[in-house]
Amino acid sequence: MLFFIESVVACAIFTILIKLISHNRQEVFTNDYPPVVTDKLRELGLIAEKPPAKKKDIIRKLTAMIVFALLFALLMRHVNGIETFWEAALTVYGLWLVVDWYDFLVMDILLAPFDKFYKASGVSAFEKSAVRFHLKGSLRGTVLGIVFAPLVGLLMMLL
Repeated sequence: MLFFIESVVACAIFTILIKLISHNRQEVFTNDYPPVVTDKLRELGLIAEKPPAKKKDIIRKLTAMIVFALLFALLMRHVNGIETFWEAALTVYGLWLVVDWYDFLVMDILLAPFDKFYKASGVSAFEKSAVRFHLKGSLRGTVLGIVFAPLVGLLMMLL
């Protein structure tokens, strides 16, 4: 039951953070849209001709990953009462997967038809290439979680 509650809270926090970061600055996430959408938006002149630098994107995501690793380590130790590396790593990886697939299924697919960039581009969120783009991103996230979870387990042991 605790894992279910943590999953719901993690997805809610993820959604709130995405909305706060993108509030009136949705172009921050331009690299997170499929090329079929961004190409159409560039044709219409709605986004910059040159996409945001991947380096800034990577730095933004790595910074978030480090902050979240510290937060998760503290939560695992003090809220969950977890004391072993493996228990922390497996619990965090489970939460990571829940949020990763929530991002893919809910944020990227089900809510995309309401997104201003998808609306402006006229591209369906269910178009095969768009779904494939987001699925690949989710699979990369799944692999990234394999690095993230042991990092949290290690940090938790050091705290």
